[in-house]
Amino acid sequence: MIHNRATERRGVTLIEMMIVVVLLSLVSALALPKLNLAQFRTDNSVRAVRTALQSAQRLAITRQYDVIVSFDTVNQRIRTIEDLNNNYKADAGERVSWTPLDDGVHFAPPGQGGVSGGAAGWSVLGTNVMTIDGMPSVVFLRSGSASTNLEVYLSAPGSEGSEWRAVQVTQSTGRTVWYRWLVTAWAKASV
Repeated sequence: MIHNRATERRGVTLIEMMIVVVLLSLVSALALPKLNLAQFRTDNSVRAVRTALQSAQRLAITRQYDVIVSFDTVNQRIRTIEDLNNNYKADAGERVSWTPLDDGVHFAPPGQGGVSGGAAGWSVLGTNVMTIDGMPSVVFLRSGSASTNLEVYLSAPGSEGSEWRAVQVTQSTGRTVWYRWLVTAWAKASV
C-alpha cells in the first residue's frame, strides 16, 4: 500500500504556529494602546460604592438598626458599620467591613463641577454629611432613608484624560444613581 504524505498531514508545523503568534502579537500591539483600562477600573469602583450604599440601606431596613457608610478618602476605601445600638460608632460585637477601590481609582473633587451644581472642592459632599472617625459618612436609617443628600466623586487617570464618576444618594428615599462625566456634562449611567 502506498501512502501519500500530503493526505496524512494532520497538524501544523512550527513555522506556521510562529507566523500565527507573530500576527497576533502585531494586532495586540496596535489595539492595546487604544484600550482605556481606567474607564473599566473607574466603572468597577463606582459600582462598588453604589453596591455598598444600596446594601447598607437594605440592611438598615431588614435588620431595623442604623448602618453607617464612611468614605476613607486617604486610603481609598469604604467602611460599613452595622450600628446595632445606633450610637454612630463601631462598638465591640458590631460588624465592620471594608471595600477598597480599584488600583488607580481615588476619591477626588470634580474640577468641572458636581452633578447638582458646584462640588466646592470636596469628593464627598451633602447637606448633612457627618464626620465619623475622621471620615465623611452617611447613615442609613431603619426607614431606608439616608441622613443626608450625598454625592461621591471618583476619578482615575486614563489614556485620554481622567475618567470621572459620581454616585448620588437621595436623602428621603436612600435611592442611588450613578453618573459618568462625558466631556462637557454629567450623564446618568445605566445599571
